[in-house]
Amino acid sequence: MDGFREEMGREYEAHGHKACLVSSEMFYTADLGRLSQVFSDIPAREMRVVFYCRRYSDFFEADYKQRAKNGRLPADGSGYIRSKLSQIEAAPMQYLYTRAVERIRDAFPGVTVMPLLYERTEMLNGNVIDDFLARLKVVPPEGCSTKLPANPSLSRVASEAFGVVTRALGRKRSRQLRRQIVADPVMVRRNDVLEPQERVWLDSFLAREDAAFKREFFPERDTLFPAVQLDAEDLRFRRDTAEEVAALKQASEIVFRMALNS
Repeated sequence: MDGFREEMGREYEAHGHKACLVSSEMFYTADLGRLSQVFSDIPAREMRVVFYCRRYSDFFEADYKQRAKNGRLPADGSGYIRSKLSQIEAAPMQYLYTRAVERIRDAFPGVTVMPLLYERTEMLNGNVIDDFLARLKVVPPEGCSTKLPANPSLSRVASEAFGVVTRALGRKRSRQLRRQIVADPVMVRRNDVLEPQERVWLDSFLAREDAAFKREFFPERDTLFPAVQLDAEDLRFRRDTAEEVAALKQASEIVFRMALNS
């Protein structure tokens, strides 16, 4: 890691008077001990580790869809979900933000940890880019629009359909197809992985287990995340119903037609 460490040190020497940002999309799965070696020439007191905390059930849904899109789910999606929830109940620690903070402090002794909540209603302009740049006191570059969502959420059935394409044609081809805009509502929707009662249980269970995290970083809040208000449309998405089987067929037809026509 010597070369990386030296280059990072030189970057910081040249730009340390500015807001220097190193971004990692997969930070939560990174080998933090190894990663910390890259920053070892920069004093810990001058560093901040900032991460946005997503609602537990939203993270579960995003993780499920990511696995589905990449063709890494078993055929029985509902069985996978029930098994995963049982694993969380039996061993919640690895799913807690308390544990995430411990891992960061173990790897970066003395660093300031600054978790933020990924709640659109509480973000500046409802957008994570505006919110984060404002905290850095950095003005967005001219011409940089943050008015549209950067990454619309594919539906569960669309994610599973793309998973078939991934296994058949490869991840690169599947990613290319996913970049195409599909206006059909069956392709883009949220809150369709967990059943309503599963969502309530997961959020309340992990919030209780994560009480130490809330006490340290968000003591002023009654709850870490406000209760989810599902609308009538959200409540229609129930796994393994006739409607969802039909939706999967419809999404699969759309995805396969995209693959054949491009």
